[in-house]
Amino acid sequence: MFRSALTRSSRVVASTSSRTFSSTPAAYKSVTDTVKETADKVNKTVGKTLASGLESAEQASEKVKETVGTTSAEAKQKASEVSETTSQKANQAAAGAKEAKNDFQKELRK
Repeated sequence: MFRSALTRSSRVVASTSSRTFSSTPAAYKSVTDTVKETADKVNKTVGKTLASGLESAEQASEKVKETVGTTSAEAKQKASEVSETTSQKANQAAAGAKEAKNDFQKELRK
């Protein structure tokens, strides 16, 4: 009887024990990873901005081609309008690049 009581209690104790499951937290990003990600963001931002500038230049080229059939005064006027538009896009591209540079510097400081 003592054996059976001991066996039952040891089985109960053995069956109620369980192993805990744990995991380690995700590793923090290294400085190299942060720089790579930030440089990638800057590259994409500048690329998008320059692409929009190229599209503006293409549109300007199309407008100039259309104005060839018009008088020279009208052509000059349209060329100046296109020039203004293109310079605005270039300024936007420069501003975007500066913003991306500032973001990059902020990321490096973290």
